[in-house]
Amino acid sequence: MSATGGDGRTERLLEVKDLTVGFPTRDGTVLGVDGLTLNVGSHERLGVVGESGSGKSVMGLAILGMVLPPGRIMGGSVRWKGENVLDEAVANRVRGREIAMIFQDPMVSLNPLKTVGAQLRELLQRRVGLQGRAIKQRSLELLDMVGIANPGDRLKSYAFELSGGMRQRVMIATALACDPTLLIADEPTTGLDVTIQDQILTLLHNLSTELGVSVLMITHDLGVVAQFCDRVQVMYAGRIVERAPIAQMFADPQHPYSGGLLRSVPRVDRAATELAGIPGEPLDRAQFPPGCAFEPRCGEAHDTCRGAPPPLVKIAERRWVACYNRPGEAGETST
Repeated sequence: MSATGGDGRTERLLEVKDLTVGFPTRDGTVLGVDGLTLNVGSHERLGVVGESGSGKSVMGLAILGMVLPPGRIMGGSVRWKGENVLDEAVANRVRGREIAMIFQDPMVSLNPLKTVGAQLRELLQRRVGLQGRAIKQRSLELLDMVGIANPGDRLKSYAFELSGGMRQRVMIATALACDPTLLIADEPTTGLDVTIQDQILTLLHNLSTELGVSVLMITHDLGVVAQFCDRVQVMYAGRIVERAPIAQMFADPQHPYSGGLLRSVPRVDRAATELAGIPGEPLDRAQFPPGCAFEPRCGEAHDTCRGAPPPLVKIAERRWVACYNRPGEAGETST
């Protein structure tokens, strides 16, 4: 049974609270992540979904302390099993071991000048401390685990010699090398055809079930979320605007942005209708309105929406929304 993670009934492994990441520009500091709060529980698969530029990948990098200058974490906390991951000593111990990341583009993430075997060998030596024959044995086990045929031959291959699906499997094998408890998967199916996408998601699902690994799935694809995740958090302009279990989110989205995302996706279970896009364009991040960031594109906006960003409040059991049109339960805000 999957953990719920966000309602306090199961062990929380990862706790992110009020995380803010800024990037200085000529027009001022742009917030890639703006006061974000989320939790991932033991054995849970949590999806974070939103348009490109909503801050999902920055969030993933910030959790691991991998935001490069001039970007910097400006506030908030990231705790892993109660420890402060923003402390460099803790991050160095946890990163790549207890928390691993599957990066968005394996062709860029894999070293083009080294074979698959050489890259796994370097990782297993530095992070796990293996030596000699144990390195090759573990490398073969990892490639076999992710469904790569003829793993001995693939250890001798370079990234450009592999298909997109094979490269993604190698990335997953690399992430699993140190037996992590949490995988952060950043758009792991981007650029793959639908058949390979399904294979990768099935692989991740089976691995998370068999190995007991929690997964934080970062994606813009609602189909991926529906197929893979237990809960979902919808992200817009660096903020979480809705949090809900998968079934409730798809049956009855509460935030106007969530509803817009769902209406823009073709459905095979309904009669053919014209798709409805979200009006307008994402705003320049350096020129956000003082109120709700979605207000200029929202058909439900009113004067209150233009005053201050709405807090993420609880509207029902395990359901949270940041919208002034959805009053919360006695003003209970997100934790």
